[in-house]
Amino acid sequence: MDASRHSDDKILDAAQSALLDLGLRNTTLAEVARRAGASRMTLYRRYPDIDALLTEVLGRQLIRVVRRNAGLQELAGGGRSARDLLVTGTVEVVRAFHGDLLMHKILESDAEFLLPYMTREFGPLQHYALDLLSMRLEQGHEDTSIRHGSVALQARTVLLTAQSFVISARAAGSVPMDRLLEELREMLDAYLRPSADGAQAPDPEPAV
Repeated sequence: MDASRHSDDKILDAAQSALLDLGLRNTTLAEVARRAGASRMTLYRRYPDIDALLTEVLGRQLIRVVRRNAGLQELAGGGRSARDLLVTGTVEVVRAFHGDLLMHKILESDAEFLLPYMTREFGPLQHYALDLLSMRLEQGHEDTSIRHGSVALQARTVLLTAQSFVISARAAGSVPMDRLLEELREMLDAYLRPSADGAQAPDPEPAV
């Protein structure tokens, strides 16, 4: 790892620490610089404002959560279909998001910070997730465990569904998270399962 990358990681680690301790509204570039042992000028050269820095912190952490919980090392076959791996991986990523300290902190006190993830074009995290979903979908089309259709459209549908369970699950009130995740599993499995009559007419890929 070069010195620049190490310095970037140190700044992001310091920002994440401040965010967890102080909350989004009380985290400043000056506080991050103090924790990172860097000058404020160094931070200002790299990040135009605190929102830009915290957006990068959040994106880094969310990609880490996906990598650790999506079952990337598991291969279809050996009794497990690509559909099973995709559905299980998606559910476990959603579960992990709800157990992640940073995500919990933001949802608890600064949920509006996540609004751009819901209302703007996909960012690096969503494109990373789409690549993983597309890989599993292609495997599922090949092993016939997933109904044929547009990979791009299916990937986006799964992603938007999972994203809503991450951001909006608290609105379900007293319903236990495990129950919600079981429903998510059933929903995704039913959506991706081939039809009972075996019809597999492929849909054209949409322009995306």
